[in-house]
This record gives sequence, C-alpha cells and structure tokens, in this order.
Amino acid sequence: MNILVTFAVPAEFAPWQRRRMFRRVPHRRDHFQAECGNARIHVVLTGMGHARALEAVRHVLPARPDLCISSGLAGALRGEYGVGQILAARVVGEVGEPVAVASHPELFASALECGARRVERFATSPALVRRSEQKRALSAQADAVEMESYPILAEAARFGVPGIAIRAISDTADSDLPYDFVDACDVHGQIRISQLIAQVLRRPSGLPGLLALARDCRLAARQLADFLDLYTVTLGDRLLPIEPVEMAAHR
Repeated sequence: MNILVTFAVPAEFAPWQRRRMFRRVPHRRDHFQAECGNARIHVVLTGMGHARALEAVRHVLPARPDLCISSGLAGALRGEYGVGQILAARVVGEVGEPVAVASHPELFASALECGARRVERFATSPALVRRSEQKRALSAQADAVEMESYPILAEAARFGVPGIAIRAISDTADSDLPYDFVDACDVHGQIRISQLIAQVLRRPSGLPGLLALARDCRLAARQLADFLDLYTVTLGDRLLPIEPVEMAAHR
C-alpha cells in the first residue's frame, strides 16, 4: 500500500523521519520515502499555506497513492484540547466558508481506533492565527486551525484518492504565538532561521514565548510520530484496499 503523508515544515516531520530512517527521493528536495510494515510511506513537505500545499500535492497525486493523510501541527480553538493531543477531523473547511471536504469514513474510523480524538471540523486559514482572541472568534466554526488541510484533501478527492486530516495540537486556545512565522518563510514556505532571529531582535520580549512554543511543538511532533507509526502500520496490514467514496461537499 502506498500512503502519502504531508507535513508543512521539517520540524513537524523530524521525529518520525529519524525513527523510520526516511530517505530523500532523488532530485526531489521535499519528498521522502520509507517502509512501515506493509506500507510504503511517501512524505511530502508542502511548505506553509494554501497555495504551496496545493502546488506540492499536484506533483504527487497523479501517481494515485492508495490514500492521503494531511498531517502536522495545529492550534486548538477550544479549551479541551491540550498540547500533544492527536485530533482527527470529520470534515475540513476554509475559514469563513460553509463548504468542507470530508475525511474518508474508513480512514476516520481507523484513526479513532488508533487513539486519535474525534472532532467535527478543522478550519484551514489563509493567514497565521496568532492571538487567543482570534482563536475564540473561530471556535464557533471549528475545533482546531491550520493552514493546509483543505486544499490537500480537496485535491486528493479530485484524483479519487481517499484522504483524512490528522493534526497534533502545538498551541492551546488561550495561548498567543510570539512571532509571525509566515513572515519568516522563504519562497518554499519553510521557516528561515535568519528571518526569525530578525523578528526576535526587533522584539526580544517574545523570546520566552518562542522557547516555550518550541518545547510544545517538539512534544506535539513526537506524539504525532507515535500515532502515525501505529496508524500507517494498521492501514498497511489491511487485506483489502480502501475504496474511494463520493466526496460530496459538506455544509
């Protein structure tokens, strides 16, 4: 079974990459492969944001993997979700838009069996949601916010590839992000340390928050690696392929 897993940035992928000794695909700077039980895992680092995610998966979905997992970290929009908690969303939609794409029901059920917490909806935002007051405003729309899952699952559906959105919580609903990480990104949507340092130098008061966030992101990424290890092995051990379903829009 060929499984496509997407992450936005290398830090989200790093614990799993080390554990499974993923190898870089020749001539593809952001594409990695490894064996996980009976599954061959293809990991693509999309970069942050809607447009970059869409461009990245358009290069790999024509090969028709058996399924697609939009993964990575997310911000909680409700107080019951703590750092490191693994959430599986029934549907994913863009912020402020009623139409959403659903996770495949079999993939969703398997994720819950592997320990993910069921939530109704992820919101894919065009901009980084940094402030707790912004999170409170979005909490009526969704359970968690991220920046890539909607275009990834919508494009997977267009190719007839079953998909699911799974995220680990990196920042809670009442926490603020200390800096604008999107502003620190290069043209590939990856965070440039030099740009982040420039923000720290302009506003050093945010440094303690940055260090705390880095700690929480490492924890969340390790928890996500644990989950994906179990989940992909479980899916790879299936005797029958997961059949596509009609991916109708949800409101």
